Amino acid sequence: MKYNYYYLFLIAFLGFNQINAQFCPPNGTTADGGNTLFFIYDSGTSLCGSRPGTVTVAGSIFTLVSCTDTLSTYTLTSGSPVSPPNPFTADFGAGVGNCSYTDGTLPIDEFEFLKATLRVYPNPLKEDNQLTVKFGSNITAKIYIYDVTGKLAISEKIENANKKQINTSNIANGVYFLKLVTDNVTITKKIIITE
Repeated sequence: MKYNYYYLFLIAFLGFNQINAQFCPPNGTTADGGNTLFFIYDSGTSLCGSRPGTVTVAGSIFTLVSCTDTLSTYTLTSGSPVSPPNPFTADFGAGVGNCSYTDGTLPIDEFEFLKATLRVYPNPLKEDNQLTVKFGSNITAKIYIYDVTGKLAISEKIENANKKQINTSNIANGVYFLKLVTDNVTITKKIIITE
């Protein structure tokens, strides 16, 4: 009977350690001249509370400033910026260790990054005629807003910025589609205007 409790305890302990096991985020990239790091996770695979508060890259320390289900953002707090576009290795500390990244140079990484960081608010837009489009880092892109028939209602450009205010006072209430276009990526989001 004594051995049964021992084995039960051992199985429970090993199972708990597997549940809390950490892993390298699948995608990582730099922005803002290497002063910001973004790590993209698959949805539902990592809780924000289990991600490290700091990450070290080549002796420089980056501190966690925001976390969502699919994205962790770190900013430089000590040391030198990461030199893009070179690959980099991030030390996530005990439990994860070192993880290597190619700095998101492929278009698929740009798509995943923009998809994870793009925020359009307020949605639905109920007052103030100002729609805010926000990104995880500075980008250059075109923003188009189409009505449900495909007619272009608004066309804007964003140049090396992480946020854009769009005045919607000249369009009627209804359902629209916001289309973000960069050199490599196109992302569409549904927006609703009910002023």
